Order: sequence, then C-alpha cells, then structure tokens
Amino acid sequence: MSGPAWTPDGSGLLYADDRDGLFTVRRRDLDSGEETVLADGGRVFPALSPDGTRLACLDMSGNLVVRDLPDGVERTLVAPLGAGGLPGRPSWSPDGRHLALCDRNRLNQRFREGYNLIRVVDTTTTGSAVLHALAPHTSLSDRYDSGPVWSPDGRWMAVVAESALWLLPVRPDGTPDGEPRRLTTEPADHPSWSADARSLLYLSAGTLRLFDVRGGKARTVKVPLDYRRPRPADTLVHAGRFWDGTGAEVREDVDLLIRDGRLAEISPHRAGRPSAHRVDASGRTVLPGLWDAHTHPWQSTYGGRQTALQLAYGITTAVSLGGFAYEQARIREAVAAGALAGPRLLATGELLDGARVAYSMGRAHRTPEGLRRSLARAAALDWDFVKTYVRAPGWVMKEAADFAHERLGVRSGSHLCTPGVQLGQDLTTHLQATQRLEFGHATSATGRAYQDVREIYTEAGFHLIATPFTALALLGADPALAEDRRVTALMPPWDTALVRQQAGQPPTAAQLAALNVELDVYRRILADGGLVALGTDQPLVPVGLHLHLALRALHRGGLSPAETLRTATLLPARVFGADADLGTLEEGKLADLTVVDGDPFTDFDTLIRTVAVLRGGVLFEQADLVDAFDSARRAGVSSSPSSDAEWLAVSRELRREGCCDPGSGL
Repeated sequence: MSGPAWTPDGSGLLYADDRDGLFTVRRRDLDSGEETVLADGGRVFPALSPDGTRLACLDMSGNLVVRDLPDGVERTLVAPLGAGGLPGRPSWSPDGRHLALCDRNRLNQRFREGYNLIRVVDTTTTGSAVLHALAPHTSLSDRYDSGPVWSPDGRWMAVVAESALWLLPVRPDGTPDGEPRRLTTEPADHPSWSADARSLLYLSAGTLRLFDVRGGKARTVKVPLDYRRPRPADTLVHAGRFWDGTGAEVREDVDLLIRDGRLAEISPHRAGRPSAHRVDASGRTVLPGLWDAHTHPWQSTYGGRQTALQLAYGITTAVSLGGFAYEQARIREAVAAGALAGPRLLATGELLDGARVAYSMGRAHRTPEGLRRSLARAAALDWDFVKTYVRAPGWVMKEAADFAHERLGVRSGSHLCTPGVQLGQDLTTHLQATQRLEFGHATSATGRAYQDVREIYTEAGFHLIATPFTALALLGADPALAEDRRVTALMPPWDTALVRQQAGQPPTAAQLAALNVELDVYRRILADGGLVALGTDQPLVPVGLHLHLALRALHRGGLSPAETLRTATLLPARVFGADADLGTLEEGKLADLTVVDGDPFTDFDTLIRTVAVLRGGVLFEQADLVDAFDSARRAGVSSSPSSDAEWLAVSRELRREGCCDPGSGL
C-alpha cells in the first residue's frame, strides 16, 4: 500500500495497493469501511480534486492522467519531462483548475541532468504546462514527496529543498508571487497541509512534526508505531548436497539445525532428529543465501513483486545503492516484522548529488547545510550505506564518506574510482558507469581496464561492485528461461515482455566479445586478491533473473562454481562488513540459505532452479511466492495495456536515460 491521502471532505482515505497484481487506486469510507476502486492497471500517487469528481494520478510510464469519476473517462494530460523514475505526487489547486507536481527538465542534449522544478498543468486545456523554479539553479530535494503541495487557501505551495521545508507564495494559477521562505532548519520530507491552511505536517528524521505557519514553531506529533520481530520456529534442514561457502568442498547428506534464526548445529544426517519444522532437501543442494549487491528498491511501481522475485530467485540479502529513504525504512521494517515477503535489506537513502540531478531518487544539494540535513536523516533512519552520485562535488563525497565511517560505522561509495578512493570512499558501485569527470573513467572506450585500476582494487583496500549488464545477452542462449513461471506470473508485465523479447535474440559475436572483455577485468582483480561483489542494478534489468545471468557469465568466463558463487555470498558480506553473520553457512551465523533443485557444482546452469530460501530461519517456497501473484494476474486489470508491444513501450520509458544503457551515451 502506498500514497495514502485524505479525501477532500475528510470522510475517507485514498491510496494505491497491488492486491490485484498492479497498483490500483481505492477509496475507503472511514465510517462503513467500504472500499471503491477508482482506477486500476498501474496507477499511483492519487489525488482527488477539491470537488471530489476527478482523480489525478500517474501511470507506470509517469504520465499525469486525470479520470472523470462519474463517467470513468480517463485522459492523459502530460508525459514526464525527464526519465529515471516517475515525477512527483500531483497536487490540486483549490479551484480545481490546475495540478502541480515535481518534474525534471533537461538542460542540454549531452547530459541527462537538470533541475527538479515545479510543473503546473492546466487541466481545462489539452495539458498546457509551465515550469517554475523555487529559486535560480535550485532543485526540489527529490521527485518522490518533496512537494509542491498547494495550500487549501491557494496562497502557498509547500516544498522541500536542501532537505528543509519552504513556503513559496503563488498566484491562483501557480505562478510564484514572491520570494520563498525557509521554515525549518531541521530535515523535512513529505509535507501536507491542514484543512485550514494554518499548519503543515511533515517528517523530520523519522519523527512527525507539526508546524504552525503563523506562529513559526514546530512541535512533535507522537505516534507509537512499534512492531515485533516474529521468532522463527526451530527448523531442521536435511541437505542432500551442502556447500558452506568457506572453500570448494561440497559435502553430502548433512543436517542443519536452526534455532532462533541461527545455525545451531551442522552435522552428518541422522534420521529421527526432533524439530518443530523440517525441510526435506535430501535431493537438492543447499548453499549460503545469495546476495544482490546492487539494487534499487522501487515499490512505487513494482509493489510487492520486487522483493518476492528476489526470494524466488534465491536472494536472501539485497543491498540498496539508492532509493527513497522512508520507503526503504518501511520495506526493511516490514520484512523484519514478517509483513512483507522479501530478503533482508541493507538500506541507504537517496543518491546524494549536486544541484542538478537525474534520477527521481537523487537528493539535490547546493550547500553544506543541506547535505548535513540529509545526513541527519541517514543517522535517524539507520542507513547501511551512503552513496554519492555523479554531480556531487568533492566536498560532498568526502563529507558523506566521513559521516558514513564516523557516525554510522558503514561503507560509502560512488561511481567514481577516482577521486572516490582519494576522498575516503570504500568502493565503486560499478566498474564503469555514468560520470562527469574524465579522469574518473576506470575503463577505456573498448571496455578494458589496466594496471592502475587493478592496483586500486587490489592494493588500496578499495572494493568493486560488478554489474555486468552485458550478461543480459545470455538470455537469448537459453530462451526457455522466459517461460519460467517467475517470469510469466511474478514479474510485472513490462519485465515479462522485455524478457520474452530478449530471449528471442541469440547473443551476437560482438555481444559475447564485449562480455568477455568485461569478465577479464573481474577475473584479474579476483586473481590478485581483490574483493568483487556481484550486483545487478535492478530494476534496470529483470529482477532476480539477471543475477543468475551474471553468475553464468562469470562461470563462463573461467571461474569455478565455488569462485563464482563466492561473488554472490562471502565476498559481498565482506565488502559490506557483514561477514560475521552472513555469507557462509557456519554454526552461530544467521540461517540464510538457498535450496537448489539441482547440482550447480556439476551443472552450473541448474543454479537458477531455486525452489526455496530460508531467511533467518524463515522458509519461503518459490511456488507459494509465484502463486500469490499468479492469481492476481489471472483476475485481469481493465486499464492495462493488452499486448507485449504496449508493455515494452512502458519498459522503455521506465528504463529511459538509465545510467548504464550502452546505447544512451549517458
């Protein structure tokens, strides 16, 4: 469930959820509890017009759509200006004529970055729109929930910039009518107005705060939101083949006894051992749970599918390298509480960037004060990693790295090998990706890396997250993967269409040659003792599936099965400082394990047959995860595109201007 908002008369709540497979907007009457579907087929960020007769929301391509509720007619007002995530939540003017939302312009054709601006759309025309900046060369903080939010009296828009709350005086058509006024020195997010326009409610470093616009003071609104971590039942796993991740040896006929979510005993199988629960993997292979060391949580489009797909493909730990801070906090807590099926999440916040941004999850900064407010959010929300992005100047990179180490005790990184290593960062999140410093390139134009780069990754204590996008071509070498139920039922339809398309295209000689060049870099760094952790950058690539394509690529490139698997088990645990609890299956460690219906040590391609995982001793079976979404897909959604071609268009829009598309030049 996402995007809750009051109806204009206060009698109900508006929200979007994915119980029907794709996000559907519902209205819930608070007195009767009755729910009404207002829009389906993938609609998010809903907002009702002041008279309650029209619904504004975004579709999965980021188009701003308005639905006339009495007759059900929907029309698209405007397409998004930028890509790299959806625009922000729309907000109605009090007279119901205009909608305001945050969107990004593009300043030139060479680079994709621009400013997060206020876009005001006239709903009575064919969608004529104008752009307004809060101030020259200034971005709103991000395109998730940093405003603009129109006041009920029409005089103001509330926005978040430099991670602080601001008021912008506006005319009835949304045109700025004076200078903006900063209201807070503390961090702010998610502003909303009281009905009388006298108060603003917002989040500040995990706490609800209510600001009196006239009095100029804020007070805390206490809302107890506690949850309990369920205690997993004692479980006995009988493994036919068992690889603990510490070496190359594969043992046979092994029992793993799990108590309180940890491995209490690993010993030869003994029949008749008592346990509350049993997992019979006697004909299967049990491995340490797989990691995806580069992900972006994106529930605003994927809903529960993203985390379910990760589990279904054997992933028990996902590392976020950028996303919306509060969304990640919610996902991490929901997984821990047992309310959401998903891997454990190492969370971060938005990409800490300069004044210009690309992705909706980029957090814009021009001032040290703004950066420090964002880092205060990081401390309050307990980030596990701090990432800077490509427009962040050196002072942002250094201060973020120092904060990560000294205040949070976690790692920091970016796209930039240089100056990242000189400024105290710990890793790069790719071998080569978008950047704006020519001296920061780690590879040549032909994809090769040389001695200087290899020495940084092997002798400087600096680590590498490998994201072999070129491995996607291997899907065409095994087209049957596209018929897997995880693809046809659990993936969202835009990814299903993409996988089917790619599966029908056998890899070319040029694609395989480019893949081999990239793999050679990883192989040399590993051979010289460097730490290479495998990630995917999903959902830029198909969630879950691409990790297996990347693992196949590494094995194809000359690594043994054990060496390949360590890039998705022990090595990421070491890179992120979690190897005391994760990465191998040893007594005392957390019981995160993956069950494979096959033997990847004799036939590596069988690794993809991950039939179950245990995360902290809690069992998730692939069939159950798929069935949960397959029933929703069979029910159908009336507003959805009906063909693969239409869903491919959605897929292209979602991935447009992605950081690592070799054809984008970005």
